[in-house]
Amino acid sequence: MGSCVSSTESTQDLLPSSSGKYGEVLVVVDTSLSNGPIGEKLDEIFFKALEATPQKEASFRKSTVDPSSFKSILKRSRNLLRISVEKKNSNKIKIDRNVWAKDQLLINIYASSDTAALRMLHQNSQRIRDYYNQEELTRLIGQYKHKPNKDLMAEIKKSYGIDLLIPPAYVMMERDSSSFWIRKEKSIGEHSIIQGLIFYTQPYQSDSTFTPTYMQAQRNERTMSMIEGARDNSFMQVYSDFVPISKEVNLNGLYAVEYKGLWNMKNDFMGGPFLHYTLVDEAKNRVIDLDVFVYAPKFNKREYLRELEAIIQTLQLN
Repeated sequence: MGSCVSSTESTQDLLPSSSGKYGEVLVVVDTSLSNGPIGEKLDEIFFKALEATPQKEASFRKSTVDPSSFKSILKRSRNLLRISVEKKNSNKIKIDRNVWAKDQLLINIYASSDTAALRMLHQNSQRIRDYYNQEELTRLIGQYKHKPNKDLMAEIKKSYGIDLLIPPAYVMMERDSSSFWIRKEKSIGEHSIIQGLIFYTQPYQSDSTFTPTYMQAQRNERTMSMIEGARDNSFMQVYSDFVPISKEVNLNGLYAVEYKGLWNMKNDFMGGPFLHYTLVDEAKNRVIDLDVFVYAPKFNKREYLRELEAIIQTLQLN
């Protein structure tokens, strides 16, 4: 077993790095299939609109290539979906990693007919999206581990009893005994891009903590005092014309309720999406709220949100 592990590791060491941008998927499929119902289903899978973004954004960026042209650098793509339709095939989905490049995810769909391939894509649409999304989050977390913001992480752990893996460039903006918010800001041309993370905690009292109404009221109360706009009497609030989308999730092994919504700046013209998690720290009988938001006018928000979601996925209670 030891020699097998060494052989695998040495083989992966020889692989080139994967190529492509975050959120990109290359589909290897016969042109005759991509121009028909299978192509339409692929568009439906990858171009599904993200929930709770100010403008319509696709879940992924998709491109297709015929197997005859799938050569050279294309084989290094970070996210690959390969569809094989042959009568001799058993209908199945197979997941492979690091086939032609490091940090590569390859989903193979083997089908005995066009109809079978279409059915498999339809039945596994969300599963396929989830695989690629989680792989992108894992890659981001791996990047963060290489260069963590150690001082800020230590400050947060000591003061609030949580571990978060935070990348460089984030700075503490505001804090008190039960809450803080950190921010990363950069400019592209004349446009400012802000990524923020908000944390606050309070004693656990009842299950009403996990209702959208309660979440919205608590978030507004915190952001009103913590996150002010450039104009007088301006502050962040939940955009009331959009009802946050909620669901129960497993957050790194912890039960949580996830909310996706929109925020705006009261008495100002700023706004954008937010992603919020509410969970209970049973050991300390407290409710923890973690919230991330993006301000990126003129730009898509998908990858900025994904970068923040990766931070949240590293949460550990201590």
